[in-house]
Amino acid sequence: MATVLAVDDEQDILTIIRHNLEREGHRVLTAPNGDRALEIVRDERPDVVVLDVMMPGTDGWGVLNLLKAEREELATIPVLMLTARAADEDRIRGGIEGAIRYLTKPFSPRDLCNEVAAALEGEAEPLKRRKVQKESLAQLARLEKRTAPGPRRKAEDAAASPHVTRLEHVPGAEADNYQLRSVRDHLDQLSPKQVELLRALEGSDTVSQAASDLGVSRSNVYASLRRISRKLGVRSVPELLAIVRTGELFRPSPA
Repeated sequence: MATVLAVDDEQDILTIIRHNLEREGHRVLTAPNGDRALEIVRDERPDVVVLDVMMPGTDGWGVLNLLKAEREELATIPVLMLTARAADEDRIRGGIEGAIRYLTKPFSPRDLCNEVAAALEGEAEPLKRRKVQKESLAQLARLEKRTAPGPRRKAEDAAASPHVTRLEHVPGAEADNYQLRSVRDHLDQLSPKQVELLRALEGSDTVSQAASDLGVSRSNVYASLRRISRKLGVRSVPELLAIVRTGELFRPSPA
């Protein structure tokens, strides 16, 4: 049927996953940690990845980020998160960062088999991923609105809201030398695709224009910007966009 990679640091969980998916006719590969999982993905190119979050070394979030930054034939492998982390924030994060489903432990083996089957059927992974990202962004907006601390923070909350349309015309700003140096110092942590996105945004008037130039959706751009913000130590996507639009990010630092 298909090749499925199961990634978990608990051997009992791997055994359950392997046993049930093999009964469905699938070939099942297993990895006890994120680093081994990435090696297998590059060597075997599985059809689906079932991914835990909490693991030693490279955790599930790290695997997901690295996988979605890979070349297209690897980045489009469907990822199902299977984890004990059940908070709304984790579910939303999984969707924004590229997982097409988020399942929590303890789990039903039958539900897992059904989700693997669904991942292999219907629309291509990029379409499924974009739909889930859009839904997750809407959920994040509702969550942030629900937890807003009060009127004194109203302006700050509005700036942090994940409504993509509000990011269309984030103005440029005077470069903060300290912040620019800090961000530049972390640029080597970005993947080539992430650097390409920032350069496209630097040369575009709007997020929509950059998304069109790169052939991706605005929601996909926003999801990528959230990952980039964390890597660069920037507090929010609007703040990152303001830094990019100074036009100073990729200029050599003064001697």
